[in-house]
Amino acid sequence: MTITVAIKVGDGIVLASDSATTQTLTDSTGHSDTINVWNTANKIFNLRKQWPLGAMTWGLAAIDGRTIAEHMKDLRREFTDGAGSIPPLDQDYTVENVAQRVQAHFSGLLAKRGQRPFLGLLVAGYDGAFGAPGRAFEVTFDDAGNETCEELLPGGEPGLLQWGQPEAIARLVDGVSSYLVQALVNLGTDATSAPLYVEAIKSQIAQPIIHDGMPIAEVVDLAEFLVDTTIKYVRFTPGHPVVGGPIEVAAITRHEGFKWARRKHHYSSSLNPNSE
Repeated sequence: MTITVAIKVGDGIVLASDSATTQTLTDSTGHSDTINVWNTANKIFNLRKQWPLGAMTWGLAAIDGRTIAEHMKDLRREFTDGAGSIPPLDQDYTVENVAQRVQAHFSGLLAKRGQRPFLGLLVAGYDGAFGAPGRAFEVTFDDAGNETCEELLPGGEPGLLQWGQPEAIARLVDGVSSYLVQALVNLGTDATSAPLYVEAIKSQIAQPIIHDGMPIAEVVDLAEFLVDTTIKYVRFTPGHPVVGGPIEVAAITRHEGFKWARRKHHYSSSLNPNSE
C-alpha cells in the first residue's frame, strides 16, 4: 500500500510520498497474504532533468521484474534523447502530451504482462509554452483492462489530491472518516441520502488548508506533514505497517523546474562524488 499526495497552488505543484512497497503471495485458492513490506521504494520521478515535469506512482510496484521507477527512467531517457523512431520532447511539449506518452508506454508494458493489476500514475508540471498554469493528469490502468488519462484540477484550480490510504487525511482535512457514508447506512439512513448528508457535514467542518497564494515552501511542509500523519496513523492502527519509510517531496515550478525538497539516498555522495 502507499500514500501519495499532490498539492497544486498558484506557484507550483508539490508531490509527496512514503517509501513503502508491499510484497504479497497468492496461493492456489486465490487467497493473498502480505509477506514483506519494504521501505525503500521510489514513487516520485523527474521526467526530464531541469524541466518542470514530474510523475508519481501508486498501486502496482513492478512490471516484468523491474520497478515502476526503473521504467520511468527509461521514459526519462526517451524524453531526453529519443529512442529509435520516437523523438525526444521539444520546447513545444504539453503536459497532456507527456501524460499520453506515459500512458502509451505503460499500456504496452502491461499488455505484454497479460494480467493487469491496478496501476496509477500522476503526470504533473508546466507546458513548454510560457505562461500556462500548472497541470496534472491522472493515468490509470485497472484489472479489467480499462485505461484513463484525465486532467485533475484544470484551469489552474488549486487543491489537494491523494491516493493510497486516504483515511488519516480525510479525518484531518474533511473532518469525517471516509467510511461515514457506510456508517450512516448501517444506522438506517437511506443509501441515496447518506452521501448528501456527508457532503453537508463536510461543508460545515472541513478545514480549508490549501490556498492559491501559498508560498511553495509552505506547500512542501504541508505535503510532508500529510504523508507523515498517514504513516503514523497506519502504524498505530491494526494491520500491517503498509505505509512507511522515508518521506520524499518534490516541487515543480515554472521557473525552477523539478526540484527535490526531501529525498532519500541509497548511494552515499561521499562514495560517489561524481554521481547526480
